[in-house]
Amino acid sequence: MEELVSLKGVTRTVLLPDEQELHILRGVDLTVCSGDHTAVIGRSGCGKSTLLNLLGLLDLPTSGELRFQGTPVERLGNNERAKLRGSSVGFVFQQFNLLPGRSALDNVTTPLLYARGPAVWKRRELAMDMLDRVGLACRAETMPNMLSGGEQQRVAIARALVRRPRLILADEPTGALDVDTGQAVMALLDTVATETGAALITITHDVNVAGLARACYRLESGVLTPTEVPAGVLA
Repeated sequence: MEELVSLKGVTRTVLLPDEQELHILRGVDLTVCSGDHTAVIGRSGCGKSTLLNLLGLLDLPTSGELRFQGTPVERLGNNERAKLRGSSVGFVFQQFNLLPGRSALDNVTTPLLYARGPAVWKRRELAMDMLDRVGLACRAETMPNMLSGGEQQRVAIARALVRRPRLILADEPTGALDVDTGQAVMALLDTVATETGAALITITHDVNVAGLARACYRLESGVLTPTEVPAGVLA
């Protein structure tokens, strides 16, 4: 399979107000290929969000090498990274981050406003098709505050996938959902990623969610190591 994103010896360090250095990531190695479903587990404060920001091209490593589709990301300017992120990375957040006062369809259409070519003119058609894929075509004109938590998450998933990203990053995607809805959301993410050949990386503290992935890593004290978790469903 094609190598999509790779980290080699990646560190991330920030300088605190007292001039002390905080080492968040320490020599992280990770390779993800198209079609992979990878989970990263760890407790709060272990560096999961920092790793997510690096994978999503929002931040750069302090040291080490981060490649996206073979290109060293540190060689790209801010605009080039933003363009690559917009076309190739889809984010699914725990808190949905839907635009209030905009319908479900408008929310899913938003990423296509920055597309080029036919996708711009067909954006409502493409967004409607993706809403149908997540089972919400009948709720297309509904405002977010009138949707259930599970429905809002499915709209967020449709928005993340409407541009057919190569990489899907799911940050605690079931944290705000009940068990049954969470299980359905993870199944949907995995199904759509498999159908489109995208790589799916799930950042979670829930080992049951991680157990749905095909490869799992534990992040602890900034160190990423392969681990095994029980296969199964949300419980």
